[in-house]
Amino acid sequence: MKCPKCGRIRESCRHVSRDDVRRIVRLLDAGVEVYQADDDRESPEPHLHEPVRPVAQVVQPRYSMTDLVLADPTKEGILDALAELRHKGLMYRRWGLKKVVKKTKGLSLLFAGPPGTGKTMAAEAISSELGRPMHVVNYAQLENMWVGETEKNIEHVFKAALDAGAVLFFDEADAVFQRRGFMATPWMNRDVNVLLSQMENYPGIVILATNLARVMDRALDRRIDIAVEFPVPDAALRRKIYERLVPNEAPLAKGVDFDVLATKYLLSGGSILNVVRQAMRNSLRRGKRHRITMEDFTRAAEREMKKATLLSTDHLQEAPRRERLGGYA
Repeated sequence: MKCPKCGRIRESCRHVSRDDVRRIVRLLDAGVEVYQADDDRESPEPHLHEPVRPVAQVVQPRYSMTDLVLADPTKEGILDALAELRHKGLMYRRWGLKKVVKKTKGLSLLFAGPPGTGKTMAAEAISSELGRPMHVVNYAQLENMWVGETEKNIEHVFKAALDAGAVLFFDEADAVFQRRGFMATPWMNRDVNVLLSQMENYPGIVILATNLARVMDRALDRRIDIAVEFPVPDAALRRKIYERLVPNEAPLAKGVDFDVLATKYLLSGGSILNVVRQAMRNSLRRGKRHRITMEDFTRAAEREMKKATLLSTDHLQEAPRRERLGGYA
């Protein structure tokens, strides 16, 4: 037994006397169920299912448009978004768009493409060009086990970004905007409904970035204002990325040819950064006074290409190696 006031167990206290305990024990032995009287029961403290950490992380942009090396169609999509955001008052008031839309609509962008092609950098560049912070959604804190709490977290994310004048960024957006259907759980469908409703009525800026656009809900088609594709850069862009990512202070040896590297190895911008760092490691293993050679870059690029093969290998499903031992069938 536990005292409902002080929590002491199996002993008398100032709230429950020894005789009360004996009487309750006799009733329990007789099979009588004992309940605390409603008028004696203290009102429980309200249980708040608030996340311990914020559901969105505030990020100060580190990149600008000059830092981006993008294909022309990709850059045009970003410039279109910046043009509307900078001249929204002109479009809606002087040019009469508000008479048609009836409300000042926000701007929703979808960045789709393979990993390492600059989607997150572009989102930060937009925030930097507008002079606004960026709120990056924390999915681990957004979803909650309690019924109705995830919907409240979603509403809080949009309201907090609007109050701060921030750019709301959903990285890996396919994790929360997945396609609704019979195969999905009811609460997942409900969460997507709330996200779509918030996006439709949100007057601020929302950017969704994904590597798996095909799995996202089709209702996003109408709610996305500008869809921008981030393809793997071609050889000319890859050369520019090498030149941008290799610092001027780096001690390059004679014979380092970025044209050869860009033509031979089909890599994204993020993978090229890995190649540059690995080439520096290769040089440092020989000593601080050694220069970074073409061989260092080639070995680093080969290693980066093998990484994709390693990640696509299913080591658990490999057939066991069978060897026949001498003298045994």
